[in-house]
Amino acid sequence: MQASDIKKRLMFGFGFTLTLLLVLLAVGLTTMAFMQQQLKDIVHTHNVKSELVSEMRQAEKERTIILYRLMNLVEPQSRDTDIKHFNDLYKQFAVARNSLLSLGVTAREKELLDTQSERSRQAVSLQDQVINHLVNGNLNLARTVLYDNALQAEEQVLKVLDELLVLQKNASQSAQSEATQNYENARLLMIVIGIAVLLVGLAVAIVVIDRTMQAEANLFHQKEQAQVTLHSIGEGVITTNAEGKIIYINPVAQQLTGWSSENAKGQELMTVFSIVDEEGETPKLDPVLKAIQEKVIVNSNEAMLLFREGGRHYAVEYTAAPIRDAADAVTGAVLVFRNITAMRNLAHQLSHQAMHDSLTGLINRREFEKRMERALRLSRSSNQRHVLCYMDLDLFKVVNDTCGHIAGDELLKQVSRLLHQKVRKTDTLARLGGDEFGLLFFNCGLEKALDVVNALRKAVKEYRFVWGDTAYEIGVSIGVVEVTAQSGGITHIMSAADTACFVAKDLCRNRYHLFQPDDAELTLRRSEMLWLPRIQKALKNGDFELFFQRIQPLDASQHKQKHNEILIRMIDEQSHFLLPKAFIPVAERYDLMPEIDRWVIEATFKNLQYKTKNNQQIWTINLSGQTLTDAYFYQFVVEQTERFNIQPSAICFEVTETAAVANLSCASELILQLKAAGFRFALDDFGSGLSSFSYLKNLPVEYLKIDGSFVRDMVQDPINTAMVESINEIGHIMGLKTIAEFVENEFINEKLKKLKVDFVQGFGIHKPEPFNLHAGLVEKIH
Repeated sequence: MQASDIKKRLMFGFGFTLTLLLVLLAVGLTTMAFMQQQLKDIVHTHNVKSELVSEMRQAEKERTIILYRLMNLVEPQSRDTDIKHFNDLYKQFAVARNSLLSLGVTAREKELLDTQSERSRQAVSLQDQVINHLVNGNLNLARTVLYDNALQAEEQVLKVLDELLVLQKNASQSAQSEATQNYENARLLMIVIGIAVLLVGLAVAIVVIDRTMQAEANLFHQKEQAQVTLHSIGEGVITTNAEGKIIYINPVAQQLTGWSSENAKGQELMTVFSIVDEEGETPKLDPVLKAIQEKVIVNSNEAMLLFREGGRHYAVEYTAAPIRDAADAVTGAVLVFRNITAMRNLAHQLSHQAMHDSLTGLINRREFEKRMERALRLSRSSNQRHVLCYMDLDLFKVVNDTCGHIAGDELLKQVSRLLHQKVRKTDTLARLGGDEFGLLFFNCGLEKALDVVNALRKAVKEYRFVWGDTAYEIGVSIGVVEVTAQSGGITHIMSAADTACFVAKDLCRNRYHLFQPDDAELTLRRSEMLWLPRIQKALKNGDFELFFQRIQPLDASQHKQKHNEILIRMIDEQSHFLLPKAFIPVAERYDLMPEIDRWVIEATFKNLQYKTKNNQQIWTINLSGQTLTDAYFYQFVVEQTERFNIQPSAICFEVTETAAVANLSCASELILQLKAAGFRFALDDFGSGLSSFSYLKNLPVEYLKIDGSFVRDMVQDPINTAMVESINEIGHIMGLKTIAEFVENEFINEKLKKLKVDFVQGFGIHKPEPFNLHAGLVEKIH
C-alpha cells in the first residue's frame, strides 16, 4: 500500500473520528438537556402535587367557614345552598386527593395521606353532626360540637396538609438544585471532553477508531442483553412503530397471543392482541394508537379477555406507553401486559365463598336475605308473588349426637343435594345455619309452591341416612309464608316463616305449616315468645317470690316434723304475683327450668341458712324433668348446701312421675346421689302415668304424692276412691309415706283419714302464703 493511500486513509480516519467525536459530544449535550428536562418534569410534578394539596387545604377551610356561616343563617333556602356547597367542597377535596394519589406518592407522602384520611374521617363525621344538628334545629348542640370537637379535628387535618405542602416545597427545591447542579456538571464535563478531543484528536485517531469499535461492540452487547431480558421477563411485551405496526414481540406475548414473532411483525396490534371486556365489547381505540396519538400512558381500567389463536382466552391487564427519541418525538409504543387469570379466578372464588356455605355449597344466609330483599322489591314494584319456606330438619340432633359431627356434616351435605334436585333453577335454596334451610320460590303462586313443599317433605321423609351399619330416618318441618306487596320487611317475613316452622315442628314434626295472620297456633307460639323475654328478665333481676304451703299429717302423733312445700310466683311489671301455670310451660319449652330450679334452691337455702339444724321442719322443693338430666346439678346442690349451712335431711326434692319416667335412668342416678348426701325425695302426681306401679320400684323415693285428679272427686267417684286406696296401699307396702294433694274440703279429708293416708295438702288445709312472712324467716330473696 502506498504512503499516499495510507495518508488518505489516516486523514479519512481522522476526519471520520473527529466528526464522530463531535457527534458524540452533541448527543451527550442533548442527553444532558433531556435529563434536565426530565428533572424539570419531576419538579413540575411536585408543583402539581403542591397545588393539589393547597386545593385540598382550601376546600377544608371553606367547609369550616360554611359551618360558621350556617350558625347565623335562618333562611332555609340560603342554608340549603350553603349545605350543597359544603358537600360539593367535600367532593372537590376527594377529587384533589385522588389526583394526588394518581401522580404516585413516596412512602412519606403515603404515610401523611393515610394520617390525613383517618383525621378527615373524624373531622367529616363531626362536621356532618354539626350539619344534622343545624338541620334539626339544634343550634346550641351544633355550636358545641363545632367549637369543642369539629374545629380541633379540622385543625389536625390542616396540620397534616401543611406538612404535605412543606414536604412538596422541599422536594421541589431539592429537585431544582439537583437539576441545576447536574446540568452544570454535565455541561462542564462535555466542554472539557470536547476541548480534549480537539487537542488530541490527530494523535489518538487510531485509538479513537479502536475505542469506537469497542463502543459498538458494547452497544451490541447491551442490545443483546436487552433482548435476553425481554425474552426472560414474565410479562408480554409488544413494541410498534409510529404507525402502530408490530416490530417486536417477546416469547411470553407469543405464547399468550398464539402468534409467532415472524407472523406478528408488521401486523396491526389489535390483529395480534385481540381483546374484549367482560361484556364482550371490543375497545373503541387501539391502546397503542391512543398512546402514540395522545402521547399518554394508557392503562386497562379492568380485566380484559385476550383471545388466543385456537379459541383459548386469558384475563389480562395491560399498559401502553409511547416510545420517545432523544428529541422527545414519539417513534412508536410499547405494550406490556400480564396474565391475571389465576388472580381473577381467585377473586371469583373468594366472591363465591362470601356468598355460599362452605359445607353444603348452598348460598349462605347473608346472600339469601339479599335475594329476599330483591324479591320483596319486585313484589312492591310489579306485584309479583313469591313464597318463602323455612325448613328445620327433624331428628338431626339424634344423628349428630349419636354418630358425631362428621356424620352430621355428611347428613347436611346429602340433604342439601336432595333438596337442590327438587327445586327449580329460578328458586333459591340456602343453608341458614345449623340444620336450618331457606327456600325462596321466585315469582311462584302459593298452590304450586305448596305442591313442591309437600314433595320435599316426602323426599326427606323417605330418605335414609346410612352411617356405619345403621340407617337413620329423618324428616323436615317447614314454615311457609307468602311474600306479596303487602308483606312487611325482611325481618318480619323471616320471623313469620321461623314461627310457622316452629309450629310445624311442635305439631308432631314432618309437616309444613302455612303462616296466616289469624292462625291460632301461631298466636299461641308468639304469645309464648312474648313470655320468653319476660322470664329471662325475671331470672336476670330475680323477679320471683317464694311461697309455701303446709303438708299436714292426718295422725299428728305419728309425724312430729312439720312439712311444707316451696312454691314459686313470678312478679310482673305491676308487682302482681303470677301463678306457675302462666310461665312454667313456656320455661319448659325453652329449656329455662334448670335456671328457675337453681334460683328456687338458692333462694330457699338462703332463707333457711342456720335454721335447719334442729330438724323440726321438712321443706319440699320441686325439680323439673330438665333438671334431672343436668350433669352439674348434683354439684350445685352440694355447693349451696355448704354455702348456707343446710341440713340435707330438712330438704325433700319432689319430681313428677311423668318427668321421672321420661328420664328414668337420670332420675334414678340423681335420686341415689342426693339420698346418699342425706336429702329426701318425693314422687309427685303418682297415678297419672300408664305404668306407674311398674316404675315405682325403680325410683328410691320416700314420699308418694297421689295425683290430685283422683283426690279431688273421690267423695263422689268410687273409682277415684279405689285408685287412691290402691296407691296408698302399694305405697305403704313399699315403706313409703303417702301424701294426698288437692284436699279442698273436710269431706275429702275425712275420707283420706279412713284410708289411712299419711299426709294431706290443699287449699282446704292451708292456702299458700309468702315464704318471707313465715315465722322465723325474715329475709326476702330477689
